[in-house]
Amino acid sequence: MANTLLTPDIIAREALVVLENNLVMANLVHRDYSAEFAQVGDTVMVRKPPAFVAHNFTDAIITQDATEGSVAVRLDRHRDVSFTVTSKELTLDISDFSEQLIQPAMRAVAQAIDQDLLNEVANVSASVTATASPTNLADIASLSKTLDLAKVPLDTRRLVLHPTHKYRYALTDNLSKVAYAGNGQTLRNAELGRVYTLDTYMDQNAPDTLATTAGSATSYRVTGSKDGKTIGLSSLSGASATVKAGDGFILEGRLYRFTEDGTGNSSAIAEIAIDMPLLSDYTAAEVYAVRQTHSLAFHKNALALVTRPLSLPLGAAKAAIINDRGMGVRVVYQYNSNNKKDTISLDILYGIKTLDASMAVKLIG
Repeated sequence: MANTLLTPDIIAREALVVLENNLVMANLVHRDYSAEFAQVGDTVMVRKPPAFVAHNFTDAIITQDATEGSVAVRLDRHRDVSFTVTSKELTLDISDFSEQLIQPAMRAVAQAIDQDLLNEVANVSASVTATASPTNLADIASLSKTLDLAKVPLDTRRLVLHPTHKYRYALTDNLSKVAYAGNGQTLRNAELGRVYTLDTYMDQNAPDTLATTAGSATSYRVTGSKDGKTIGLSSLSGASATVKAGDGFILEGRLYRFTEDGTGNSSAIAEIAIDMPLLSDYTAAEVYAVRQTHSLAFHKNALALVTRPLSLPLGAAKAAIINDRGMGVRVVYQYNSNNKKDTISLDILYGIKTLDASMAVKLIG
């Protein structure tokens, strides 16, 4: 392909392909998309599959409305990656430009989307405690059994494993020995395939602590101000319970991590630093503590990823929006005469919702 000026349209098309190729969770859950433009903070209604009851027939039928339910989803995730480029870089072959800039940018966006989806473990109450050194696949069988007892349909069941869990079970005799597994894919490529009704995948963005040894606090409440990176903890699970740098908590779907150690004093820590600014003001807000490895088994309709295209900004001479299969990427150019460079912004708008927590179960530990 001859070198030509890379337009926003060309870059947006390539960015969308790269994004879709790097998504894991986003390709496994219910997707809702409309071509209508939306803004950050908009609320949209998402359809839910209808539910019916099988009545005993006596003398007359009992009619039921075949209407889909709906749930409100707030489009509150606006992910952006912006970088500067020179005119020389803008005349690269698209494959070179993609390898150098688009692929790293969209991998970051894909990781953010997958992490946001996996943070929904905070809304799932059913759980299975992982065996530290398993010799069989009893833990995975327990996940499937939990879904069976909840009467979750057998089709489109998924298990997304944290890498730690993936290799823990891949080393069991059931999978690592070809004589048991039936083929050598687990041994050669660590592919678990379909196990106990669950199509199995791995996602590096599953929640876990980054601390070498996690703190002892299993629950607490958070108080802090919008845009602040220090918070207070109250109602700790123990009077002198601890949190460690790398431990985290999920608050309104976002995963925050502590950047320093803390020890409770009368079940509270007056001030401790976190890695990202809070999105709102919080007073004794309930959070989901992340101090262990998490994986998630679920039916496709348990979670929803809702996307809408962002409108083109007013006055943007160089901008494009590309949508495909329920995903859209916006690309905007902005020229800075001071440094003689273009700034390219790639962004995407979406929302996430747990549609039915009873159709999911988490693996912890």
